[in-house]
Amino acid sequence: MLAFSAFTTAAALSAQDDDTNHSEAPENQIVVTGEREKEAQQRVNEMTKAITRRPKIDKPIARQYGDICVGVFGMSADYANGIIGQVEENARALGIRVSPEGCRVNTLIAFVRDGHAELEDLRKSAPWLFESLLDYEYKRILRGSGGAFAWHSTKVKEVDGKEMAMMSFGNPPRDVVVSDPFTASNISQQIRVDMIGSVVLIEKSLVPGKTIRQLADYISMRSFASVDDMASDGPDTTSTILSLFTSNGPAAEGMTDFDWSYLEALYKLPSTAQGSAVHDAAWSAYRKRALKIDDDRTSD
Repeated sequence: MLAFSAFTTAAALSAQDDDTNHSEAPENQIVVTGEREKEAQQRVNEMTKAITRRPKIDKPIARQYGDICVGVFGMSADYANGIIGQVEENARALGIRVSPEGCRVNTLIAFVRDGHAELEDLRKSAPWLFESLLDYEYKRILRGSGGAFAWHSTKVKEVDGKEMAMMSFGNPPRDVVVSDPFTASNISQQIRVDMIGSVVLIEKSLVPGKTIRQLADYISMRSFASVDDMASDGPDTTSTILSLFTSNGPAAEGMTDFDWSYLEALYKLPSTAQGSAVHDAAWSAYRKRALKIDDDRTSD
C-alpha cells in the first residue's frame, strides 16, 4: 500500500515636436493591444481545451460542492501541514468550504515511490476509489508527467444537491437513477456532478527542488478541477503550475493568472454547465485578471 527576463528598459524617448508622430502613437498602441489580446485568447483557448478532461456524455462538468478534508501521506508532519495549509487557503479563495480538524479525509495527497505500482495496488486494495470511473477515465489517469496521477470520485445529484432517486425497471430488474420529475427542464439538465473525493499521487523523486507553495498549488489544480498536466515551456503557451513536472525550464512559482482564471471561471459556472462552457468562461476571466480588460466587448 502507500509507502510513499531580467530585462532592461529602453531609454525614454525625448519629446518630439513632430505632430504626425503624436497623432499616430495612440492608433499604433490600439493595434498592438488588439493583436496581443487576440494572441492571448488563442493561447488560453488552446490550453483550456488541452487540460480539461472531458466529462461523461450528457453530464455537467464536475466540481467540489461539499467541504473538503485534506490529508497528506508520505511526508513529514511539518511539510504536510505546510501543504495542507496552502491547499486550504486556495480552496477558501474559490469559495470551497474546508472541514474542521478531525474530519474524514476526502482530498488525499500521497507522496509515493512508484506511482504506477501504487495506482495498481490501490485499484486492487481500494476499488471503491475508482468505482465511479469508466475505463477511459482510468486510462487517462496514466497520461501526463508520468510521475503524478490524479482522479476524482464523483456522484450525480439533483441540481440542488439532493440525492437522486433509484428505481428498478425491466426483467430482470435494473436499477436506474432518476431525477425529480417536477424539476425536469427542456433547457438544461437538472443535475450536477459532485466531486466526493480526490486523490493526487506524486512520486517522491519529483519533489526535490520544489517549494511547498509549488506543490500545494499544483495539488490544488488537480484536486479542484478535472484537468491534465500541461507542458508550458513552448513559445505558444502561457505559464501554468500544471507544467511543474513536465517542463524542462523554470517552473511557475505557484498558480499563475491562467490557473486562477481557469478555477475562478469553473467555480462561477452554473452547476448544470457542460464541459465546453469553461472555455469561454476561462478566457473571460483571464482577460480581466491578466490583461486588465474589464468591459463587455469581445475579440474578433
